[in-house]
Amino acid sequence: ELDEIEKEEAITKGWIAPFKYMILKDDVNYERIYWNGHKYKEDQLNKLLMIPRRDETIIREYKKEAQGKKTIGFCVSIDHAIRIAESFNKAGIKAEAIHSMEQFLKKEEREKIVEDFKKGDLEVLFAVDIFNEGVDFPDVECLLLLRETQSHIIRSQQLGRGLRISPGKEKVLVMDF
Repeated sequence: ELDEIEKEEAITKGWIAPFKYMILKDDVNYERIYWNGHKYKEDQLNKLLMIPRRDETIIREYKKEAQGKKTIGFCVSIDHAIRIAESFNKAGIKAEAIHSMEQFLKKEEREKIVEDFKKGDLEVLFAVDIFNEGVDFPDVECLLLLRETQSHIIRSQQLGRGLRISPGKEKVLVMDF
């Protein structure tokens, strides 16, 4: 027998953390990007999403709403994650890009980044095709959704990275750009 409950009941029962979901609109026209029925064309997404004005907006909104909160940002590509991490570091926010492509980021480097994040030496991790499942950072208090996805499964997995219960955690802020 399958039981289903609504998110409000799961929050009330203390199974998931409460959350605030903010949608921050930009002027990216996704209709101009090739969609193959499964995902958008990455190089076209990079061209439209990796622009200084968008980076500045993300940083400004992050500082206004989430400064100091342990945060995971979900990016469209490795280049996007590296670029936005560099932009955050230039703005004085300790950040790293993390992904699963071993030819660019060795397993040992990835493990050190994760350890630094767990210890609080990093404020923001920008992830690509990693952390959708199988990791546990219960003290994450903010999620930056910086990529479009048509997959409800991927979006649920991303949200799940923040909904873990943790002592002292009041709620999760989800900033969907």
